[in-house]
Amino acid sequence: MQQPLSLVKNHSSSDRFPKIGFGFTWLFILPAAFWVIATYYIPLFVEIMKPGQTWTITAIIILLSGISLVCHVLAHLWISRALGNRTPFGVTLMVFGDAAQRWPVAVSAWREVLAAGAGPVTNLLLSGLAYLLWNMSTNSTLNLIALFLCGFNAWICIINLIPAFPLDGGRFLRASLRGLFKDPMTGDRLIKIFGFALAAILAGWSVFLIAQRSRFSWVTGPATFLLVLLIADGGRMPPASTKEDTVLMIESPKRRLLHAFGAGLLALVLLGLASSLLLVNNGLDAPGVALPVAPMVQMPAPYRHDHAGELFLLTVVSQAPITAGEWLAGQFDPAIQIIPPEAVTPKNTSPLQQARQGFQMLDNSETTAIAVGLRLAGYSTVLVGKGVQVDSILPGSHANGLIQVGDVITGMNGTPVQTANDLINLVGAQKTQAPVQLQVKRGQTDLQIDVPLMPPASPEAGPKIGIEIQTAGFDYRPPFPVSITPNKISGGPSAGLMFTLTVYNSLIPEDLTGGRKIAGTGTINLDGSVGPIGGVKQKVFAAEAAGATYFLCPVDNYKDAVSVARHIKVIEVASVEQAVDFLRSLPAQ
Repeated sequence: MQQPLSLVKNHSSSDRFPKIGFGFTWLFILPAAFWVIATYYIPLFVEIMKPGQTWTITAIIILLSGISLVCHVLAHLWISRALGNRTPFGVTLMVFGDAAQRWPVAVSAWREVLAAGAGPVTNLLLSGLAYLLWNMSTNSTLNLIALFLCGFNAWICIINLIPAFPLDGGRFLRASLRGLFKDPMTGDRLIKIFGFALAAILAGWSVFLIAQRSRFSWVTGPATFLLVLLIADGGRMPPASTKEDTVLMIESPKRRLLHAFGAGLLALVLLGLASSLLLVNNGLDAPGVALPVAPMVQMPAPYRHDHAGELFLLTVVSQAPITAGEWLAGQFDPAIQIIPPEAVTPKNTSPLQQARQGFQMLDNSETTAIAVGLRLAGYSTVLVGKGVQVDSILPGSHANGLIQVGDVITGMNGTPVQTANDLINLVGAQKTQAPVQLQVKRGQTDLQIDVPLMPPASPEAGPKIGIEIQTAGFDYRPPFPVSITPNKISGGPSAGLMFTLTVYNSLIPEDLTGGRKIAGTGTINLDGSVGPIGGVKQKVFAAEAAGATYFLCPVDNYKDAVSVARHIKVIEVASVEQAVDFLRSLPAQ
């Protein structure tokens, strides 16, 4: 007769509520979390925010993250009580939830799995709820909070799949090992040792990441080592179960072999899933979202016309560093491109500097789009550029030591410079590398600076200064209030074409789209010309996922866009007028 796998002494669930305590590591974690969120996370997504607002939002994020951790523990507790499992006398709250080995062994394997899985499942649901709130795009503050909570809860869920103590995956493995050992504590000891072994492997990986000396090694290495410390801190806590808690019946040798194989397979699966969070020193470009632009444009009701069709702008997720799961997805998904981290954030630019540049580009793009859209609709508007801001100076440029980051160039050789295109055209027209005289505004001081030019990058190109620039802003006076409030866009100029078309389409009685879904991308200049953008392949994938029928594309990006288009028709446009002419040429639906 087949012997039972195990027989656990039945203990009734206690009516007491376990005490929830806090480890000493919170003395270091909380200040670090406040600093990272307030000085790094929030400035990456919001251009201007008062210090009081920043710290208030940070406090809300920290509070809601703490509530997420408490929900993780409460889920374990409620399911354990519902199943009749014993509960611990106290629980120490940790960044990943709690130490799983502190929960007494359950009456049966399936009860162990249900109780252990309650925490990660709860965080998965909280992550989904936060994503839905972010997707509603109620306001920028709610988006900031929801996006962080979505990522944080997803991290808790996945990290707890590690099949070792102190993570919940250790309890899954404990359930699969029932009946393999005479001493019921042997399995707990092995799982705990496995946890420390994994921590040692992660420590080695952190050293490897730092040794690569990649663009973000200073982030990936220490972050991985921090996880090592968290696992080690949780793993040092003793298990709640004792040898007297459980009496096990030993299986037959054949069943023990099959049982051990199943436990090993489970451990590999869980470890594979959890390892998707492992940091790597790479970057990626991936399709973002397709967003309808009309809700972002505000103007007085007497001037506005609403239409059935939709114009979509498209986003690209550019990220560095990335996780092993994202890297693996990039090996199989043609829509995801793995790139060097320097392609996401250049070495001479910090992520925060890049974010500020993106905010400025987005602001300029909105203002230019409104002016051009109003002009197309027959309204006169005054738009004067304030000059060109220097964002960075390239190595080898003769401008080093002469020009400073933040300087605003207002003229060259006596010719006024209002926009970035003005300066690019003036420099490109130079026939020699002789010095040019730049009129520069530095703070409140006006300067005249002679800068020798660099040789052209190719025989077809002209000389260059060797600086990265953007338009410093505009003096803008529209005939009536028109504004654009972008949702889920953190920066960049590539939505300019679609902003312009939406402003124009909102001001005319006819619907340019003919009731269709039209997607597109491209920068917009004051003369209506459309400029190239980055990540066009990923934007084509995003447009197809949104069900758009046409994709309006800058001339310089056309070949790349056509190379990945499957169901969408790519239309090459050099100007907004050309885009309007094409849309008007479409047959009525």
